Amino acid sequence: MFTTAAEGNYYIREALRMLNSLTYAWSADYQFDFNAGDTWKSLNVAGSPRQRTITTDYLFNQMEAMLIEPMSGGTWTGTPQFNIGILSAALQYRRDELLLECAGNVVNWLNPSPLLSTRTALPDSTLDVMRVRWIQADSTSGSPYVLGREDVQTINAFAPQAGIQPGWPDSWSITASPPLNFDASCPISEPGTWDTLLSWAGVPFAPPATALVGLPDDWTWVCLYGALADVLANSPEGRDSVRAKYCLKRYEQGKRAMRELPWLMDATVASVSVDTPSHIEMDSWEQNWEQIHDPSDPLIVVGGMDLVALAPFPTGATVSSVLTLVGNAPVPSSDTDQIQLSRDGVDAILAYAQHIAMFKCGGADFQATMPLLKQFEAYCRTKNSEYAALGIFRPDVLNQGSRGDELDTRFIEQKKGKA
Repeated sequence: MFTTAAEGNYYIREALRMLNSLTYAWSADYQFDFNAGDTWKSLNVAGSPRQRTITTDYLFNQMEAMLIEPMSGGTWTGTPQFNIGILSAALQYRRDELLLECAGNVVNWLNPSPLLSTRTALPDSTLDVMRVRWIQADSTSGSPYVLGREDVQTINAFAPQAGIQPGWPDSWSITASPPLNFDASCPISEPGTWDTLLSWAGVPFAPPATALVGLPDDWTWVCLYGALADVLANSPEGRDSVRAKYCLKRYEQGKRAMRELPWLMDATVASVSVDTPSHIEMDSWEQNWEQIHDPSDPLIVVGGMDLVALAPFPTGATVSSVLTLVGNAPVPSSDTDQIQLSRDGVDAILAYAQHIAMFKCGGADFQATMPLLKQFEAYCRTKNSEYAALGIFRPDVLNQGSRGDELDTRFIEQKKGKA
């Protein structure tokens, strides 16, 4: 009696997406071709099982419903307790935080390297630098190579005069430079190009214009609860510390899970199974693998979430691969659509949806639905136990897309709780 059918559909979709984010139930084989000249390629494309489709208007509608406001997307028609500016700012902040935490939007950025200088300016959408490779303009002078990451202390200790001696850089650092810059270890003596992988922010939100959120569809609920936590904690008239604390807890749980979220499970090239190492592994094993790797032993190299390359690259002809991906959860688009789950799964989905539908009521009424959330979580644990029993290497299968995180010091420190 508290929830309309249109609103209820949002909660059912969230339940399905959360189920997939916790159990990875819906995997899909996706034919992905590498064409002549291709280097790094994104899987966030039309037709991909991992295409990112959730818009700001979609999340604004759900947030408005959960705050007992009219569902009007990016145009505010509700009470003075909140406004679209507050919702938009909170959503964008949490979205960019999640993109940084999980390296969820890594792009390949090519830019001329400085001549007789060390400093390179980065685009203002840069969240973090993941990889720096130098390509000489004169290919006869040497092969491209990846630079190591250092800090000002190590550079000064081992090469105190490097800053005044032009040459070829062997490392890069951001600790001594202003924000949105990085420094090479020495002034660069000849023209070249930086071939970098950057963690990128999403597009700015400017309602009433709608925009893609830029997170994987099944994880947009994390961003939503982070934004609701901020809105309910900081809104002068709509402050609710109890529900803000609930939302923050949901957000922190989701953020921790996103750091290790599976997305790539397997790969074949020309119907032959191939390995899926990270760019960090490849740079350690085989410097300049892009050009020298044996074409008879192709690899799918992971640059970041939903970003892959075929080693070696670029190819001279089309090469077909099939990637087994954790696809987006199939969600109903109309009231007559069937939920693609067994009956026990439908019960769990409806339990979760009822729990979220009561969020707007707050107080004792909302607290009384906590057992429904626990019922849903118990179902997810049961399904994970069943899937684990299907094969002893399931953890390794799920880890294929995030193997580089074990070697990335940023992620290691987060896992230790020091970040």
